[in-house]
Amino acid sequence: MKIAVFFIGRKRPGFDREWGAALEQKIREQLKNSPFQPFFYSPVTDESAFKNAIDAAKEAAAEVLIVAQPTMGDGNLAPFLIAEWDSPVILWATPENPQNPKVSACSLVGAHNWAAEMSQLGCPPILVYGLPNDAATSAELNEAVRIAASAKKLRHACVGLIGDHAPGFLNMATDAAAMQRLLGVRLKRFGLHEFNALVRSFSDSEVAADRRKAEALKLPIRSGVTVSDRDWNISSRYYLAVKKMVEEESLDAAALRCWPELPNEFGVWAYLAVARLASDGINICEEGDVEGAIDCLITQSLGISVPAYNSDWLEHNDASILLWHAGATPFEMCEPIGTPDGPTLDVHFNTQKPLVVDALLRVGMPVTLFRIWRFKNQYRLALCEGTVRRPNRIVEGCAGLVEVRGGGVKQFFQKILLNGMPHHVTVVQGRRGDTLQTFAERYQPYPIDIVQRIGEARS
Repeated sequence: MKIAVFFIGRKRPGFDREWGAALEQKIREQLKNSPFQPFFYSPVTDESAFKNAIDAAKEAAAEVLIVAQPTMGDGNLAPFLIAEWDSPVILWATPENPQNPKVSACSLVGAHNWAAEMSQLGCPPILVYGLPNDAATSAELNEAVRIAASAKKLRHACVGLIGDHAPGFLNMATDAAAMQRLLGVRLKRFGLHEFNALVRSFSDSEVAADRRKAEALKLPIRSGVTVSDRDWNISSRYYLAVKKMVEEESLDAAALRCWPELPNEFGVWAYLAVARLASDGINICEEGDVEGAIDCLITQSLGISVPAYNSDWLEHNDASILLWHAGATPFEMCEPIGTPDGPTLDVHFNTQKPLVVDALLRVGMPVTLFRIWRFKNQYRLALCEGTVRRPNRIVEGCAGLVEVRGGGVKQFFQKILLNGMPHHVTVVQGRRGDTLQTFAERYQPYPIDIVQRIGEARS
């Protein structure tokens, strides 16, 4: 990832210039040894120099911009930066010289000045504060870079809607114009007739090659269930069709109307294909849930390695939530394949048609449940962190009991209902609440409102 690093200089005398120069050198050292590709611009002291630096950063295709002022720079440059850069900015403030009895830098004062001005202008920055090459500072900065890059990616993303939302789920309807205005995400619509034609278009050899990949997963088949050659082949055709559409249409995510037409038309559910696609890193959501697919894209662009997926909220008490869906969960989040609770091929619980994947979420796994959605012309975010436990009862499909430390689930559920949250929650491995909250609060051009958060990351 390419990052641009601007060092704000001073035209007026003052402060400990040697301290400032030493910090600049240490910042350069840290970033040269980081996972990113840095471009450094120094010194930036006025609008003309800033304009040249920003233009150079854009020409270099920098995705993220870091502003450091080891000694306090001109606050008039903050609104100029906002006018020239349309994504979240990272302000890196550094400490005072502990060996100097005088005020040596005012770096944090300068960053505070910039941050307040930028927030008042509706473009809050991400603030990092600490010494370069300190482990905690490095971790904080790396996460800030991923958050800023994710926000920039989302603003230029394209999501495909294949068909429409599932029948009756009006809460998942997408207003493409509002979504692009508020989030920047573009929507491409495709009819199910286009998708069905693509499903039928693959040659027998193409289908056979993909079927071998699916069978190589060695997913056991539930006792009493028969998976025919045709079932395997149709599932592979679903997989190939979505993958080809994503690639050829340059989609960052896709939402598929998986029922009722597909199982009625082809006799096979798409959930095995969806589970495979998600496991392969394609951001996909069932039932035509566009914002659910966007959630998956957010987690991917934040650098979270394990894929996310979307689930129904089936039951709860005040301390836990039972997640369930009809079998389209990434395999990495389930108990291992081949174990008693691992992924198993099955028929759909309601229609008795193949192919769904029964599984339990991996017990002991920390997870974050979240959702973004539009309500009253603003995007909202709800967050819940917890730990997967074994359910008291096993239901067909993919399920997991999420224990929420500190409780508050009932009040949380009431709050998200009052704010119109659609019925899918996105599930991702790990404690991701802080990262997602920072992402939402700094999002541009319109920050995402945090409706509710429970189960904050606790040891």
